[in-house]
Amino acid sequence: MRRKSKKKRTAKSRTVSILLTTLLVSVAFLLGSWAERTEVSFEWIEKYMDQVKMRIRSFHLLFIDERPAGEVAQLHFFDVGQGGSVLLEAYDGTTILIDTGRYDRSGSEIITYLNEEIGVGGEIDLLIFTHNDADHIGNGDMILEYFQVEEVWMNGMDHTSQTYSDVLDAMLEAEVTYSEPKAGEVTDVGPFKIQVLHPAKEKSERTQNDESIVTRIQVDETAIIHSGDVSARVEERIIAEHSGKLKSDIMILGHHGSRTSTSEAWLETVGPSVAVYQSGMDNQYGHPHEETLNKLTERSIAVYGTDIHGTIHFTLKENDQLEINTEEEN
Repeated sequence: MRRKSKKKRTAKSRTVSILLTTLLVSVAFLLGSWAERTEVSFEWIEKYMDQVKMRIRSFHLLFIDERPAGEVAQLHFFDVGQGGSVLLEAYDGTTILIDTGRYDRSGSEIITYLNEEIGVGGEIDLLIFTHNDADHIGNGDMILEYFQVEEVWMNGMDHTSQTYSDVLDAMLEAEVTYSEPKAGEVTDVGPFKIQVLHPAKEKSERTQNDESIVTRIQVDETAIIHSGDVSARVEERIIAEHSGKLKSDIMILGHHGSRTSTSEAWLETVGPSVAVYQSGMDNQYGHPHEETLNKLTERSIAVYGTDIHGTIHFTLKENDQLEINTEEEN
């Protein structure tokens, strides 16, 4: 995979995105007011608004040329401290959000990130909570309330935290499609092909970390593997069960770069060109651990981390090209 630096998306693109979203909100308000004064049903209004949203979304893509020649998708690794949140955004507007950061970070932080990338109150086609620890589902309730989330994946293992309860309540209120995917399932979301590698169908793990949803996501010629917080023991099981199907260009390091994940066998099998970890600066766990970074250095794998680089943006292009921009550079 070839890498080079990339300039950030222009302010004009984001401004037009916000203006179009504002237009949509205004149309919704006017239609709602009209419905209250007439006998038109709100069900008809809702169906009409779905059509308006589709037209505005298509117009948005045509009007502001957010897809330079050859661009396939963008990946955004948000700086959410000692937590995880990754947005995958395809050229056609399809969006997948993996995790939503920490519960004790400002909710406006992740909202601002997403507003900038998908538009104010924009659409999220698939929201994957890899597992239900509060550093991965934090502010998930706000995202479900604020954005138009179509489908949610969770690992199916309950949690006792208030954060988890708040997310469940928000899902019920939003009436999203809900799934608990298992290893072996393959799903297409727009141009993204998602291969589920874990959890296992027949056996449940004892901890949230090891019950994380592990996915290999391919778009065009590029594959990304995300292993949540699973340990090396689970990595070994995935290797045994999915041998020959794990090769990926980009690896999101397991458990924020902890020594308990990213085994030698995992690196050899996946064979990434680039690795990314998400962790907070000077965090109490010492993530990423030196042992993990050494394994990557020995294999000449380029490493990017939110504790050092801030929010990280990848642009995937045709012919397996990758452009990288970091917050640190701006």
